[in-house]
Amino acid sequence: MNFPKCCVVSLLALSMAAPVFCQQGGLIDGTIVDEKPCVLGPYEQQSGFTKRFYSKEDFEHAKVSPLTECSRIEYRSNNLRVVGYLVRPRDPGSGRFPVIIFNRGGFLDRGKIESFNLVDFTRLSEAGFVVLASQYRGNDGGQGQEELGGADLDDVSNLLATARSLSYADTTNIFMYGVSRGGMMTFLEMKRNAPIRAAAVVGAVYDLAAFRTRAPGVLAEAAKLIRDYPQKGTAVLQERSVMNWPEEVNAPLLMLHGTDDEEVPATEALAFATKFSTLNKPYEIFVYAGDVYEVAANRKERDARINEWFKHYLR
Repeated sequence: MNFPKCCVVSLLALSMAAPVFCQQGGLIDGTIVDEKPCVLGPYEQQSGFTKRFYSKEDFEHAKVSPLTECSRIEYRSNNLRVVGYLVRPRDPGSGRFPVIIFNRGGFLDRGKIESFNLVDFTRLSEAGFVVLASQYRGNDGGQGQEELGGADLDDVSNLLATARSLSYADTTNIFMYGVSRGGMMTFLEMKRNAPIRAAAVVGAVYDLAAFRTRAPGVLAEAAKLIRDYPQKGTAVLQERSVMNWPEEVNAPLLMLHGTDDEEVPATEALAFATKFSTLNKPYEIFVYAGDVYEVAANRKERDARINEWFKHYLR
């Protein structure tokens, strides 16, 4: 497949760790306790972002895809009910499919999973993946309060246990996909040795201290969710910033970024790639001229690259 419009740097190798799952109060983390069909709503009522980057045809296809099934779920995480999504191939029979754990960006309602994400998940599921995604605790009706990379990181880890409970999920082939703050969550999961084959990040936050300098107002709001920020300040931001510990990235990494991303400049992704390249670990980076947050203008190409990257590391 030909992929124009971007610049690329690449390297290519890796090991897996066995997953560890928790149980609290007799309730197994990751257990799905509620499941309902997804509701995308009328295209005309979608956000301006959705209507700008997603055609009505693509949106309507996701609603009635003959190949996939979409559910809004609630699952257990640290004895809390956390809201998420599950999109899977329809009628899998005896088949087992690789799993993508999707980590959303933003915090609270800012950046939460909405209809256009479900369109993306449908495309990935039609390519043969089970997609699991969390809204993180305290959001969209879920219990608890998110912590921007604190205890809410368990909401990501526990989706691995959710995958393990699904007869049609191939948990020997788990991948992770993070957007913006979700990139940070992906890196933190790798720091905890999550058993993933490969990862992809789009518009990832690599350096929270630098983000504070660019957008002090947004960071101040986000920092209210970090329990020890008042005591630790910059140190807690550094602990969440992969720029300070690139050696902890333990899976092949695909990085995608738009030059018009207003939250994280593409230069930050390139700076991390420069640092990461010295470690001789497998990675690719693509920077799209004129594209925005989530590489939305080139979303079909974005998804094709992620699909190919993950399938390259299937075992």
